[in-house]
Amino acid sequence: MKILVKEDSEGYLARVRGSDNLFAYGLTREQALDELSGVIDMTMDFHLEQVEIERRARQELTTNRAAYAV
Repeated sequence: MKILVKEDSEGYLARVRGSDNLFAYGLTREQALDELSGVIDMTMDFHLEQVEIERRARQELTTNRAAYAV
């Protein structure tokens, strides 16, 4: 993974190359990188929550499969 930081007319844009959803703006280069770190943390938390929901659903199906049979 490569982090790219580019200056624009309003500050800086930091983004992860190859990922359309991982980007952040800041007035300074450092602020943009700090904001990007927060975006990455929030994205990881979201995906971890989704994995846990899917794990519980799979466990429910595995444990109680007969109850769902038609």
